[in-house]
Amino acid sequence: MMRIAVLVLVAANLLYFGWTAWVDQGAPDLTAVAATARKPAAEAPPPPPPAPPPCATLGPFTTDVDAAAAEQTLAAAGWGILRRAVTEEVREGWWVYVGNASASAQSRTLNALRSAGMRDAFAMPDDPEFKVSVGIFSEEDRAEDRASRVQRLRLDAVVRERTSQQTVTWLDIPGVARETSPMAGWRRPECNSNACASRPAHLSRPRRPTRLRGRRHGAASAEPASR
Repeated sequence: MMRIAVLVLVAANLLYFGWTAWVDQGAPDLTAVAATARKPAAEAPPPPPPAPPPCATLGPFTTDVDAAAAEQTLAAAGWGILRRAVTEEVREGWWVYVGNASASAQSRTLNALRSAGMRDAFAMPDDPEFKVSVGIFSEEDRAEDRASRVQRLRLDAVVRERTSQQTVTWLDIPGVARETSPMAGWRRPECNSNACASRPAHLSRPRRPTRLRGRRHGAASAEPASR
């Protein structure tokens, strides 16, 4: 009888040990599920900033007369105008010249140009590179044509864009998309959202003709008038 009681007690202990082991193994899963359920949701990214209001800019106007005429036209049509003056580079034309190694070479170049019919050519006085000016042109194509004539004389022509610092006027039209702005020929997209108080855009320099060789130098003071 005692032996049977001992066997029953051992069996009961084994059953209890097995039950507690099964409960312990299942506990981590329950904890993990509970922790996962309590994990906060990820924060949504902030919304993008609003787009700046539309704005159109007209200009640059190099004279007050032109700016005033455009401003009156726009005001008469009911457009709200903001006027601002900016100092920036303004294109004045294209200068064609020939550099020389010496004063005697400068004289020979001048004679060759005038003999070819370019009577407006003249030697730049006191120029360290002994340039001979062959004209200043308001259109780049005309400057290239003149340079081509010089090249045919086996002379090294250079086309240089001339600019100067000038005070110009811009007319800003807040609230108007540049695609729908009036007077589209003057339009330049230079506004920002702060009442169109943008920085000025400098005029881009055109592509220099590849067929023309030479260095680009600063213009001397004694130059012919633009054509």
